[in-house]
Amino acid sequence: MNKLILGLIIIFSGSVFSDFDQKCSVLITLRFQNNEDAYKDAVNKINQCEKYDVLSVTSFLEEPVSKVYITDLIQNYCMFNHQIITLIDNNTSNLSCIHRGKKRTERDLQ
Repeated sequence: MNKLILGLIIIFSGSVFSDFDQKCSVLITLRFQNNEDAYKDAVNKINQCEKYDVLSVTSFLEEPVSKVYITDLIQNYCMFNHQIITLIDNNTSNLSCIHRGKKRTERDLQ
C-alpha cells in the first residue's frame, strides 16, 4: 500500500514539475569597473525570460538593498501561487519563483 501511494506521488509530482523545467538565472553584483546599474541589467535579463521559466535571482549586494530588489521582483515578475523560496542572509540573497511572462503593470495612485 505504501509503495502504491509513493508511486502516485511521484507520477503526479513529475507532471507538475515538467511544466516548469526551464531555468532563467540572473545575478545582481556590484559594478567596480563602471557605473552601470546592476539591477537594471538584471531586469533586462529577466525580460528576456519566458513565461513559466524558473526564475532564479542571486544578489551579492548588501542585505537591505537585496530585500528591496527581491521584493520588487516578486511583485512584478513572480506568479504568487508558484513562488518557490526566498532566502536572505548577510552575504547572499536568492529568489526562486515561476516567471509570470511579463511585468505587472504599475498603477498610478494619484
